[in-house]
Amino acid sequence: MDVLKHVLSLCTFTGLNHVSRVIMTLLLARFMGAEHFGTFAALLALCEVLLLPASMGFASSLMRIAHPLFKSQQHALLQGLKRVYLAVALSFGLIFAAIVLFGYALFSPHQLANEHLEYLVLIVPLGALMQCQATFLIALDAKRRGLLTQQSLFEIFTAASCAYLYFSQGPLHLEMVCQALIASISIVVILQFALIFPLLKKDQPAYQTKHWCKSSLRLLASGAGVALVAKLDVLLVHHWLGPKAVSVFYPAVVIAGLMAILSNAFGMVLKPMLLKERPDSAEIAQTMRWFWLCNLVFVSVLAIAAYPLLALYHEPEMESGHTLLLILLLAQLVTPLRVCASSTINLLGEPLYNLWVLLFATAGTVLVAWYCQAQFGLLGIAWAFCFGFVLGAVLRTWLVIKLGYLDFEQLLGLTKRSIKAQL
Repeated sequence: MDVLKHVLSLCTFTGLNHVSRVIMTLLLARFMGAEHFGTFAALLALCEVLLLPASMGFASSLMRIAHPLFKSQQHALLQGLKRVYLAVALSFGLIFAAIVLFGYALFSPHQLANEHLEYLVLIVPLGALMQCQATFLIALDAKRRGLLTQQSLFEIFTAASCAYLYFSQGPLHLEMVCQALIASISIVVILQFALIFPLLKKDQPAYQTKHWCKSSLRLLASGAGVALVAKLDVLLVHHWLGPKAVSVFYPAVVIAGLMAILSNAFGMVLKPMLLKERPDSAEIAQTMRWFWLCNLVFVSVLAIAAYPLLALYHEPEMESGHTLLLILLLAQLVTPLRVCASSTINLLGEPLYNLWVLLFATAGTVLVAWYCQAQFGLLGIAWAFCFGFVLGAVLRTWLVIKLGYLDFEQLLGLTKRSIKAQL
């Protein structure tokens, strides 16, 4: 029961990030036309894909780098680390975003998206810095403040500012929403600086830049793939079927994304267990039992609530949206396997293994999606990504078992057998 209480307390804060996303997209779906909302969803997905590479992997690696430094009170190195990720996010992030967006503009067939790409040149580096600082706060044992500023605050600010603009000026255009995003992210970044400042002693900065960058780039290889696969479905729907199809598909993606409330919370509980010098296999097995049970309950609740949730979005094609959502939820049944196996590989093994799995699963998924979209449209793309999600989870599970980190019974929460002695 202690595990469940811990997860429920974390869900309160991880849930804010996803509930705020639902609120923001719900309002924008009402405030914008179908074409503008579909284009906004595609640009937001593109932005989220670019965030981790724009931070050069620091948004993923800071927990692994900074938490041991904080525990050992090495504040000089923490001060140096803060300056390094700040410089990387703002300089490398700006250059990287500009290059990628220029390439996107050349190949995207949709003029409305191309007209507003310049805003992403600012949104991407600011968003990368926001993600870095949120992770840094979590590493400094300010978990609640880190989770609160990771995503939810800027989405709440964006929703509030867009609501004000809508009621004062009428229907929103994409340009106005992009400007609101930039303002909201900037406010959150300034707030994060204020929250971090009292947590660190005013020591002279010390640096291990080469080591930090090398560690970050290794995690970037797998993490960037995760981000890409998470948003690739929206980008492909936009490219193949246009923004109006995205306006049907995206609400289902956002609602299915609520499953991340649970998976993020359990992931945060599992990671410290895996990082122990001698991981307690009984503790991991018990956590996985709760994970499977809670995951099944959550999928069932969302499936039952599918129609009312889609109705809030004024879903233009309710039956298609409902079917899409059920397909996406079906894939979420294997989420506990994916989260535990991926975390185990990243923390105990070679993070690049996750990259190889992603490359293989993504290549297969895109080929299946390309074939299916021509035959079945949106439903074909949804089934293709359902297949890819399950394939990635199964391949990671096979790797974890083959390398001896955990056995299959532990992953299912059915045994208390030991983790391999060498760990």
